[in-house]
Amino acid sequence: MRLQREWRRLTRSPQALAAARSWSLRVVPFESLDDLLAATGHGCTDRPADHDDAVLADLLVAARRHPLAARVVLQRLLPGLSAIARRRTHSGSTHLGSIDELLAVAWTVICTYPIERRPCFVVSGLLNTCEYHAFRRPHRRKAHIVPVPNEQFALRPAPERDDAADELRHLLDDAARAGLSADDLVLAQRLARGTTTAELAAEAQVTERTIRNHRAAMLYRLRRIALATA
Repeated sequence: MRLQREWRRLTRSPQALAAARSWSLRVVPFESLDDLLAATGHGCTDRPADHDDAVLADLLVAARRHPLAARVVLQRLLPGLSAIARRRTHSGSTHLGSIDELLAVAWTVICTYPIERRPCFVVSGLLNTCEYHAFRRPHRRKAHIVPVPNEQFALRPAPERDDAADELRHLLDDAARAGLSADDLVLAQRLARGTTTAELAAEAQVTERTIRNHRAAMLYRLRRIALATA
C-alpha cells in the first residue's frame, strides 16, 4: 500500500514526468507515468512480449543513472513479487516478511541487471533473479575459511606414498617365495608397469592370444598365493 501511494504521488508530479521524458526510450510519447508503465506490459496481455522487453531494456539502462527509472521497473514487478512472496510464505503466517525480503533485493537487481546479456523475457528474468537472491542464495552451502598460521606454509609436505605399488611389490615377493615361476613374475611386473599384451606378444614373437592365456594362468596362480598368505 505504501508503494502504491508513492506511485500515485509520482504520477501526479510534473517534475517526474519531465524527467522520464528526458530518457532515451523506445516508446511512443506518453502523457503520464501510468502510460509509461503500461508500455512495459503492466496489465496488458494483447501485445507482443518483445515490445515490452525493448521498453524495459531502455528503462533498465536508465535505472543505472536515474532512480525514477528504477522505480518504474519496480512498479512493473510488484504483481510478480507479490506472487513470489505468497508462494514463499509458510502456512499460518503473513507474506509481509517475504515481500520485505524481495523488496530489499529488488532495487539492487534492477540497477545492476545485465540487460545486454539477457535482452529477452526481461520481467521473468528480473523476478527469478530477485527470488534467487532473496531466498535461494542465502541457503547455498558456503565455504568456511580457516586461518592457517604463516609458519605452516614453510613446512615441507611429506613424500607421497604409493600404497598400491608397495602392496603389489610385497605380493610378488610372497609369490616368488611361494614358488611362482620367474616367467610369471616378469609378466606380472611388465603388466603392472602398463605394457600391453600386444607389445608383449610382439617381443616374444607369439600371438596375443598366447600372452592372454599366459596372463590368465599367472593371475590364477597369483590369486591362490594371495589367498594363502592373507
